[in-house]
Amino acid sequence: MRTETEIASSPAVRETEAYRGMQRLAWVTLVVSLVVFVALAVFVPRGIGAALGLVQEARGSQAVVLEGTVLFQPPAAATWRQLAPTADLPEGTRLRTDDRSRVLVSLPDGSTLLLFNETELALQRMQFGRFNERSQDSVVRLFTGQVRIGVSRHPHIPDRAITVLVDDGRLDLEEGSHLVERPVEGPNRVAVRVGEASVILGSRSLRLTSQSRAEFSMASGLVGPLPIERDLIQDSLFATDIGNGPWWSFFDTEAGPAGRVEVLDGTLRFVRSSEGAPIDRHGEGGVMQLLDIDTRDLMTLRLRLEARTDAQSLSGGGTAGTEYPLMVRLVYVDDQGGEQIWGAGFYHQNDEGLSVKLGQQVPRGQWTTLEVDNLLGALQPPPVKLRRIELLGSGWEYDSSIRRVEITGH
Repeated sequence: MRTETEIASSPAVRETEAYRGMQRLAWVTLVVSLVVFVALAVFVPRGIGAALGLVQEARGSQAVVLEGTVLFQPPAAATWRQLAPTADLPEGTRLRTDDRSRVLVSLPDGSTLLLFNETELALQRMQFGRFNERSQDSVVRLFTGQVRIGVSRHPHIPDRAITVLVDDGRLDLEEGSHLVERPVEGPNRVAVRVGEASVILGSRSLRLTSQSRAEFSMASGLVGPLPIERDLIQDSLFATDIGNGPWWSFFDTEAGPAGRVEVLDGTLRFVRSSEGAPIDRHGEGGVMQLLDIDTRDLMTLRLRLEARTDAQSLSGGGTAGTEYPLMVRLVYVDDQGGEQIWGAGFYHQNDEGLSVKLGQQVPRGQWTTLEVDNLLGALQPPPVKLRRIELLGSGWEYDSSIRRVEITGH
C-alpha cells in the first residue's frame, strides 16, 4: 500500500490543490473587486458632490435710484461715477448717497437694501453656490449713514443670514426687517423690527429678537437688548451747560430787555422780566438742538415733556395766538422739499380772551407732563426730515421751565 506521503505528493493530488487555490484566489479577487466597486459607487459621487457643493460664483445685484444723484465705484476702481436710474451692480461695488438721494438695491437672493441720505456702503461679497442652492455668502460693509435691510425667506436655509460689517462689529441678520445705522458721532445701532439678528463685537455677542435693538462700538461696548423705540434727542435731561453740549441758546427781542436762559440742577428755565416799566413788546429766548432725522423709515413718533409756567403777562397766545410763556417748535422738511415749522404753546391764563390756536392751558406753578402721541400725524404737510427742535419762552414777561423733553420713535 502507498503511504500518505506518497498519496499527497502524487500528481493528481497536486493538481487538485492547485485548482482549489486558484478558486480561492478568484473568489477573493471577486469579493475585493465588488467591495471596491461599491465603495467607488457610493463615495466617489459623494466626494464629487461635496466638491461641487463648495463651488461658488459671484452674482450681481440690481439698483433703482429713488431720488437725487447716487454715486457708485466699480470694483477695483478709484473714481466715483453717477449711477444710472437702473443699473446692475457686480460684487465689490460701493454706493454713496448725498443729502437728497436714496437708492434701493435688490440682492441676488431677493433681499433688499434701502440706502437713506448721506449713506455709503459696499457690496463686499455676493457669493452663491453654482450647484448647491444651500450655499450662500452675502456680506455688506456700511461705512456711514443708515440702511434698511429686508432679508428674504430662503426656501432651503431657514436660518440663513446676511452679514453686515460696521467698524469692528459684525451683524448677522436673519429673515426679517432691520435698520442699521453708522452715525457720524456716537455708537453704531441696529434695530430689529421683525425677525432675529446676532451682534458680535470682539469676544462679546448678543441675540436680538423682534422689536429690540442694540448699540455697539469699541468705545462704549455692546449694549442691549434695548426697546426698539429710542429717544431721538440728546441730553433730554439738560445735564450739560448750554453751549457745551447739543443745546445752543438763541434770542429775538423786538424791544425792551432780552430774556435769559439758564440751567440749574437739570431744569431749563426761561425768564423775561423788568424792574421798571412793564414790558409790552415781543421777545423770546430759548435753546435749539440740531436733529437731522430722516422720518421716512419711522412708524411712530412721540413728543413728551415735563414743564411748568410760573409767570405770564401776555394773555393766552397773544393777538396772533403764537406767543406763549412756554413753547416747543419743530423745524422740518416736507415731502416737497419745503421747510415747515410746527409749534405748540402752553399757558396758564387768558384773562383778555386772546387767541390760543396753538396753545394748551396748564395749571400755574405745577409740573405737568405734556404728550403728543402721534407726532407724525400732527406734522402737516408730512415730514421727510426733522431739522431741529426749539424750546423757548416768548411773549412779554414770562417765567417757565422744562426738566425733561423726549422725542421717541422707531
